[in-house]
Amino acid sequence: MKAPYYAVIFTSTQTSATRGYKQAAELMEELAATMPGFLGVEGARNDSDHLGITVSYWKTLKDIAHWKAQAEHQGAQRMGKSDWYDNYTVRICKVERDYSFNKS
Repeated sequence: MKAPYYAVIFTSTQTSATRGYKQAAELMEELAATMPGFLGVEGARNDSDHLGITVSYWKTLKDIAHWKAQAEHQGAQRMGKSDWYDNYTVRICKVERDYSFNKS
């Protein structure tokens, strides 16, 4: 990815009611990948404390808004609020610069 671009950081704590969650998360990742401006996604979940962090990357703020408004994504958002999450926070950040290290 060439900066600048945007990162949507979704931090959540899951409830114990996770029925259908994994399938929905996989579907959301597949759908996001079809959206204009999608650059990628990374995530981690700690099952012991139910904390999860998912970061998706986008070219523009407009691309993020289109993803938020996508119909199936909105359905997943409703399920998250009613069933899957005790709480969550969304942060939208502009990435001005990035760098990495790869040992291999």
